[in-house]
Amino acid sequence: MIRIEKPDGGSIERPRPQDPSQLLTNWLEQQQIPLNTRCGGRGFCQGCLVEIEGITLRACQTDCQSISSIRIPTSSLRDHSLSGVSIFEIDGPAPQSLPRPGLGLALDIGTTTVAAALWDLKNGVCLAHGALANEQRRYGDNVLSRIDHAVSMGGGSAKLQSALIDETIQPLIDRLCRQASRCSEEIAEAVAAGNTVMLHSLAGSSLSGFAAYPFKPEFLTARTLSARSLGLDADFSILCGHNLGPFVGADIALGAYACGMTSKSETALLIDFGTNGEILLKHPGGTLATATAAGPAFEGGRLRYGAPAHDGVVSALQRQPQSWQISICGGGKASAKTRALSGAAYIDFLALALRDGILSPMGRMNPQHPEVKPVGTADQNGYGVAVTSRISVTETDVAELIQAKAAIAAGVTTLLEVAGLSVNAIQTLYIAGGFGYHLNIAHAIAIGMLPNLSAERIKIIGNASLGGASRLLQTQDDTDLQDLAAHTRVIELNQINSFEDHFIDAMPLQPTN
Repeated sequence: MIRIEKPDGGSIERPRPQDPSQLLTNWLEQQQIPLNTRCGGRGFCQGCLVEIEGITLRACQTDCQSISSIRIPTSSLRDHSLSGVSIFEIDGPAPQSLPRPGLGLALDIGTTTVAAALWDLKNGVCLAHGALANEQRRYGDNVLSRIDHAVSMGGGSAKLQSALIDETIQPLIDRLCRQASRCSEEIAEAVAAGNTVMLHSLAGSSLSGFAAYPFKPEFLTARTLSARSLGLDADFSILCGHNLGPFVGADIALGAYACGMTSKSETALLIDFGTNGEILLKHPGGTLATATAAGPAFEGGRLRYGAPAHDGVVSALQRQPQSWQISICGGGKASAKTRALSGAAYIDFLALALRDGILSPMGRMNPQHPEVKPVGTADQNGYGVAVTSRISVTETDVAELIQAKAAIAAGVTTLLEVAGLSVNAIQTLYIAGGFGYHLNIAHAIAIGMLPNLSAERIKIIGNASLGGASRLLQTQDDTDLQDLAAHTRVIELNQINSFEDHFIDAMPLQPTN
């Protein structure tokens, strides 16, 4: 028998596999304990770390031979229940809805999570909303990994589409219908937001056009798909929104529609935090958009005790002298099951540790500080700080977060530079995404992740992509979105010489201006 110790403190025993050479990730999947194989099980990341007899190993590179017990940290589990990623606000003029029979489904197909809202189209009432982890994550935690899987592996595109439709969207629809006490056959139409790669994956289109520059996606304009032909257990149409470019998708376009940027004349900046961070700048001289590879750190990925924001995970950190105070997603209390930090809580750590001399601006921990202790794993050594008796933050975590925040900051700086604007020209900064829903703005500014703007110029709008999809579902009028797509200039950051300099300049933990 093999004893499996779970993050909640419980344990189970399971019979050994007949084939001892079977990879541990595959065996645990069979035991209904799927791990976070975000690099596709190729051993490139630390998503599936487990502890075996005191040694930390990658489960995707370890067989089941001679194993008697396994301890699984929270960060290594593939999460299914998420918090905040289906909450959104709709700003701007009230949408002129078109009452009609049936149910409508709004979808935001993110790289890490898929969120949805179920609407009664007759009266414009949201009946249920929620989110699930995108099961494509086992093929990689970012779009580039999934493109590589689709192009290099036989049947890779079909596997990605099946993971998205059969294992993610269909279960999410079933859950929402149960919550609303309605039937999926009542769904008459849907609107799908998502980055361009995700919408191609939904449609089953080839991803080879994303594999090399110049990128040539199979489509950018809106298109309508049949749910039944995709394999969903209902017969309705799915309108995929207008994409702005190969890596700047309908998600940020619909986000701009949700927050009213498409109908306002002000200079505004929209940052949609996610694995594929997207940024849109609208000003009197035009509209610019870009995507920056922030990676999965904002959702807790690649962090030792990181996890997406869901019930029981630490959503925020505060600090008293020599001690940390934590807040829990869902408003619960800390317990023995509290063994993970959300991405927003990690941002809190950076800002507070910097303020109190635990961290240097370059992200190095001060070994003279009483809270800083040596830490080590099978493949790394360094320093760490315990924020609870079971959760610590390491220098390796800090390095991952710094790169993610620098990618966003450098993307913003580059767009402003191309537009010939200063930070002070921004009248409104919109923060979108599930990560942004929990984000402490003051802390994000303190470490240089966000422009240093006054609080009244910053609005947190939650999952704006889902909000925009919901708004389009109500109005059936995509005139503003067509205009946005036609007049937006997409900036490829790898073609801008100054981007690398801006990225390096954004690495230190300090306000940008």
